[in-house]
Amino acid sequence: MHIAIEGMDGVGKTTTARLLSQRLGFRLVEKPLHALFDEPGEVTNYIRYRDYINRQVDNHHLRAWFYGLGNLLLVHRFASEDIITDRHLVSNYFWCGGPDTEQLFECLVAMVGNPDHTFLLVTTRDEARRRLKNRSEDDPDLAKADLHVAARSKMESFLKRYRMPYTRIDSTHLSPEQVVEAMLKAYPTCLQRQASRQVREGNHSQA
Repeated sequence: MHIAIEGMDGVGKTTTARLLSQRLGFRLVEKPLHALFDEPGEVTNYIRYRDYINRQVDNHHLRAWFYGLGNLLLVHRFASEDIITDRHLVSNYFWCGGPDTEQLFECLVAMVGNPDHTFLLVTTRDEARRRLKNRSEDDPDLAKADLHVAARSKMESFLKRYRMPYTRIDSTHLSPEQVVEAMLKAYPTCLQRQASRQVREGNHSQA
């Protein structure tokens, strides 16, 4: 099973993905290209390549294929595992999708397939800024807070176009733990069964 958690910076993706993976016993995959470019525990090469690619702001094809390689690698390496991803195709499309890359994304979706479920986390601009400032007063992602409304619309249009099952959760007034509970309630029995099984196995191991 593949659960993708999408959304802009400041919505709580990473914390929520980590908590949900612990709750369900799924593997958390954040940046699959790390495994291609670096030794375990290292990120130096990935960051260097990523920063170069991100500077190519006018070359949407190059950036889309770079992150698309991560989407493909994810499927190749973890096809037989239960995983949760912090960002996937939807985030790639928000930053790189447009009229000139539509065929590219059609190809990527056809090759990668849809996650079993996507959770799109959203929040207000002001709340995103507050959270990012708590992370760091000089957080470089602060400027992205102004994009939240546009991002929500574009991401949902992509999910609907490719008929990807998804649930939108507003995390503005929720703690990460409450977001996880909302996920378990919103995406019915399979996640709830997995969570219950994890609790039972934990209880057995402590007995």
